Amino acid sequence: GEEKYATDWIKNVPEAYINQSLTDVKLYQFGKGTVDGCVGTTANVTRGYNDTFCVTRYMQQNFQAAYSLWHVLFCSLRCQRANISSDFDPIPDFRVENADVTLVAILNKALYAGETQDPLFNATTKVEARSKIDFYKSNSDLNVLGCTEQYQFCNLGNGACTDLTGLYGINQSVAGRNDLSLSPTQKAVFALVWKAAWASSIQWSLEILADTMLLAQDSANGIYSTALNDDQWELEAQNMHNIALAVLQRRVFEYASPENIEIQPGLMSHQRINAPTDPLMQDLCGRQKVRASDHVSINVLGMAIILVVGGICILLDWFFIEQIFWWRSVTHAKQTKKADWMATSTLQLQRQALEARGIGPWSVRDHEFPVLAQRGQMFYGL
Repeated sequence: GEEKYATDWIKNVPEAYINQSLTDVKLYQFGKGTVDGCVGTTANVTRGYNDTFCVTRYMQQNFQAAYSLWHVLFCSLRCQRANISSDFDPIPDFRVENADVTLVAILNKALYAGETQDPLFNATTKVEARSKIDFYKSNSDLNVLGCTEQYQFCNLGNGACTDLTGLYGINQSVAGRNDLSLSPTQKAVFALVWKAAWASSIQWSLEILADTMLLAQDSANGIYSTALNDDQWELEAQNMHNIALAVLQRRVFEYASPENIEIQPGLMSHQRINAPTDPLMQDLCGRQKVRASDHVSINVLGMAIILVVGGICILLDWFFIEQIFWWRSVTHAKQTKKADWMATSTLQLQRQALEARGIGPWSVRDHEFPVLAQRGQMFYGL
């Protein structure tokens, strides 16, 4: 697990959150961070380490949330050739040259009402407590989930496809060298889809949603949580992918019809839009067709079937059943059966039971539905 890449606790180092005390720190060395690195202590403490994340005693003792998240991104070699920097330079175990690699670190302070066997949220260490319920905490000081993202674009016209690689490498291949031999219009479509894919990447979902991105938050109340599923890490990965797909679809739609929301008092988002100047990109706005919310699509055939079948049933109930009752009313041989049927119906039996307890009088003008003769009458002691 992640403890394989962790140092021992380094004693008495400056604490970086309030800068007023000393603390102990444990460094996780997945590769030297180029952005923040260890956020819990000062840079001079981590000099000489390939620290990507860290956890301090101060963080363990003072953070109040059940889960706190940090993330870093390493984009493929082609990304670096395009002068786009990564958040960290991974060690060989985590270096994938044909994918974008995202590491998600989770400081897990949740107390579970049962053992959790999931590899990411593994919590089988019992907590000493005065309550009658046994609680369990995470076995690790920090849990880390690694994700790789790969993309491929194809031109169905000539069958050419890019390599399965990171997103930034795709942009260099298609927009730079035109490996797919795209037409000008196809290039415009590619630019639109690539930008939507960029916005849907895991790094931006984590940047915006942060701790709330975890499905495990749904089971937590404060720091207390029910036990998680044994495959919780798979559910979290699937959720990240589902969010990415939802953002991808929405970004393509918003290119032609962006929402107009208030960014700050008196400033709407439409006032800050950088409209495309390329004629082909402008043409894409007019080519997109999205169903307006002002109208609703209705299945006319389905509605017609419901109305026709429902109407026939109503007519049968009104005509056929009434005709049977009329026929029985003029046929003396059936009067006894009809009277017995009406007298032993559920509502008539209820009336008889209440009458036996002195509750009444009853109006029986409609033999099928007897009601109290006096409205608002109340009775007790049944």
